[in-house]
Amino acid sequence: MTQLTRPFQAASASAAARFARLPPPARGRGAKAALAVVLLLLVIWFGISGNITWVYEADAALLAAIGALGLNLLTGNVGQISIGNAAFLAIGAYAVVICGQMPFPVSIVIGTLACGVAGFLIGLPSLRLRGLYLVFSTLAFQYVVNFLCEQYDSSHGAGAGHYVPSPTIFGMQLSSTRSWYMVLLIVVAIVMIIVRNLVRGRPGRAWSAIRTNELAAAVMGVNVTRAKLAGFVASSMIVGFAGALSTYFLQTVSADYFSLDLAVTYIAMILIGGLGSIWGSVIGAFIVTLIPYWLSNIGGGGSSTTWQTDLPFVQQIVYGLAILLFLYARPGGVASLVRPRRQSAAREHVLEEAP
Repeated sequence: MTQLTRPFQAASASAAARFARLPPPARGRGAKAALAVVLLLLVIWFGISGNITWVYEADAALLAAIGALGLNLLTGNVGQISIGNAAFLAIGAYAVVICGQMPFPVSIVIGTLACGVAGFLIGLPSLRLRGLYLVFSTLAFQYVVNFLCEQYDSSHGAGAGHYVPSPTIFGMQLSSTRSWYMVLLIVVAIVMIIVRNLVRGRPGRAWSAIRTNELAAAVMGVNVTRAKLAGFVASSMIVGFAGALSTYFLQTVSADYFSLDLAVTYIAMILIGGLGSIWGSVIGAFIVTLIPYWLSNIGGGGSSTTWQTDLPFVQQIVYGLAILLFLYARPGGVASLVRPRRQSAAREHVLEEAP
């Protein structure tokens, strides 16, 4: 009888040993869930009862977060540097203007698809260009799109910009700052989920391999051409979606808004927030978007004509210093403040699993 049970005892001991080597279950999940619920309620309460000026700034930051998520997908995950993000914002915005009286969802979809086509076309040179050459090609694309937008404005007599009426959703007009806040919260959450699924899925694994070593990725069987183009298209569509949505939020479109300064601002968002980080893109968007508001209220600057005149130049200086500071002191951005603990825990678990 003992001989018959020995195999089962050995199997049980082996299973117990394997179970002992498994990572310990996550602790405090209930506390984390409760904290998430509390934060969600605070965010909703802020949109309902918060100061209307701060709610408007939050709206602008949420819109910027969508574009930052798209740009970070390309630069942080695919590893392709682009300065043409303002051009894709402009394409999405002007697509809405050209659509005219079309329904709100239709205009948004057309603007997003138009940016996807433009992203595919601008992504073709990336198959041969790298580094500074790719940067200059996207920079040239930025100037070309900006020139075309200026010509469109002048030909339509819209030197002050094109007016776009407030959209209507389910029979309700989306015009108030607080209603935009609630809608943008949902939209940003959806975009974050989409980006997360892309990064953690098969496309994300291919992009990670290409970013690490393009030649090695090709040897491993990754279709580098298709993966790069897919990265450009996905990033361009998300950025274009942000541009189309911002048109309805601002209710006016002008070529002057989509300048190179705006492109640098979005680069500052992903560098400050953290390359390749989803939450870092959102945090960086909030930091960079709120900097002008903070600066305009420093030392009573809101009532100083000289300060208001010099404010745009001061903003660019602050953006530049912030980028240099994070590149030197914290290359991983704000997101790296919470990464080391997770990475060290994962490293300890890998060492425990090693034979």
